Amino acid sequence: MKPKLLNTLAPILALGLFSATPVQAEMTADEVKKLVRETLLEQPEILREAIIKLEEKDQLAQQAEFSKQLKQQSAQLFANKTDGIMGNPNGKIEMVYFTDYNCPYCHRMNKTLQTLIKEEPELKVIVKDIGILGPDSVQAARLALATAQEAPRQYEELHQALMSQQRVKTAALATITDKAGLDGKALLKAAESKQVSDKLNQNLSLFRSLGLNGTPALVFPDGTLIPGAVDVAALKDVLQKQKS
Repeated sequence: MKPKLLNTLAPILALGLFSATPVQAEMTADEVKKLVRETLLEQPEILREAIIKLEEKDQLAQQAEFSKQLKQQSAQLFANKTDGIMGNPNGKIEMVYFTDYNCPYCHRMNKTLQTLIKEEPELKVIVKDIGILGPDSVQAARLALATAQEAPRQYEELHQALMSQQRVKTAALATITDKAGLDGKALLKAAESKQVSDKLNQNLSLFRSLGLNGTPALVFPDGTLIPGAVDVAALKDVLQKQKS
């Protein structure tokens, strides 16, 4: 058992034991720890119950922090005009989508989103490009962010071109961009600007402030969070709730 957990449980267990057994003299810290250890060996279910309670407490704290940050960062999440948009730019059903172009789960989620965008005319996907899977991911995110700023109407085309790659390499970005019908040379130059760097850092800051630690992640205005890839049916259920 970790010392920190033992120290947390010791006073609680000791109190319970002392209430059941008269204690003639004060016990030392070592004696209390010994008593706790012996009790846990005899009744290991106590430890399991304590761990469950601690995990529940941590979960509630995380949910509270997520709700707090969602409220504080709402404008940056849902009303930032420098984000890339997929689907209907004026759609009434909004979702924020944190993604990395070299994340295999994001590739799966992208297919789900493509299907839903075709079926749901009011869906607006606000893409928060982040690069958390290495230098190639960072450069791909920079290119996408530059496109969102320089050629927003063509952002979705570039996004799909990048997602169509099994793995995006920095050396291939110009070719991928040109094939998508954009000016690769100009956009790659724009991708190195301070404006793009600031936007990338802002996206990463939002990602971390919400307590997220992996992609993909979907965030809805009502506080619904989907961490990880889900299928079309599951996401349809969520969208239906957003409409009601």
